[in-house]
Amino acid sequence: MSRGRDPGRESGRSKDGNRRNSSRSSRLMSMERARAIQSHADKTGRNQDFKSRAMSAASKNESSE
Repeated sequence: MSRGRDPGRESGRSKDGNRRNSSRSSRLMSMERARAIQSHADKTGRNQDFKSRAMSAASKNESSE
């Protein structure tokens, strides 16, 4: 039996490949957090793809309220 790390588990997935529920993923993205993510991404040059997803999610969440 191997005691090595399971790369699937490190990425937030269970052994069967499904996403695990966590308290973080159950929170809705707010515009304030999306702006902070966008600002940080612009300053560091990292997470460029995530910033657009964050803004999109925040926009959807704001319109559904």
